[in-house]
Amino acid sequence: MLAPTGFTRIAHPAGELAVARAAARHGIPYALSTLGTRSIEEVGAVDGGRHWFQVYFWRDRGLVREMIERAAACEYEALVLTVDTAVLGRRERDVRRGFALPPTLGPGTLLDGAIHPGWTWAFLRSEPIRFANVAGRSVGDGADPVALSEYVNAQFDPDLSWADVEWIRSVWDGPIVLKGIQTEADAVLAADAGVEAVALSNHGGRQLDGARPPVALVAPVADAVGDRVEIICDGGIRRGSDVVKAVALGARAAMAGRAYLYGLGAAGERGVDHVLDLLASDVRRTMALLGARTCGELDRSLLLVP
Repeated sequence: MLAPTGFTRIAHPAGELAVARAAARHGIPYALSTLGTRSIEEVGAVDGGRHWFQVYFWRDRGLVREMIERAAACEYEALVLTVDTAVLGRRERDVRRGFALPPTLGPGTLLDGAIHPGWTWAFLRSEPIRFANVAGRSVGDGADPVALSEYVNAQFDPDLSWADVEWIRSVWDGPIVLKGIQTEADAVLAADAGVEAVALSNHGGRQLDGARPPVALVAPVADAVGDRVEIICDGGIRRGSDVVKAVALGARAAMAGRAYLYGLGAAGERGVDHVLDLLASDVRRTMALLGARTCGELDRSLLLVP
């Protein structure tokens, strides 16, 4: 499935809409980020789409509840509560590159723009980039200049706890995915809390760069929780064979973010389609070479696990 990513319209003016349409054509779920640049309603209107909504825990509980209710009204399938960003990591590349709304312009940015005139022209012609899901709210939507680190640390609740998962259940009737689980112990606690799935994730290595890679967590978490929750391996997916490995280790699904952003930045919606075609064909090829006819035939016996 396709992972939630914020600031998506920085890659291409169509942003999340292009991603959602490509995901719908391929019949796979797409999770819209709270910090998306297209709204819950805009993405929800994409025909045939299987939409999930990723939510951060804001200090303003009323805002969280409002967004959840909007997702329910638009018939989103699942809620993805991200639990690894109560405090923003030291993302040094973001600092160097001026990652902010609006994007910070500097010599490197101008050089990149000159080298990629098609992208630059499309960017300059499109409407300003905003956090579409909180547009007009008191928390700020990017209309005024904001650095991501300052914004997150000011708006997100650092006191996120298991009690908040219980609160989410009280306002949402559908499946809940906890994204950002990093230990077997927390996966067991998630199962005890009654969530339907855990997404094993180190936030693309951007929160704590020394954190365990998600694929290394799949087998031990599968052993710890059994069939009590579904396991999603989130991160490091670059080829279809990576999806096959994750499933063989015990994951129900794999979640990719950077992969489709590269396609989106290079060629818009067509680029996302191309990435998904590459992943799908590689999954089938890898399974054929393994002699596995269905995902149910994938298991650890097919892998050499260190």
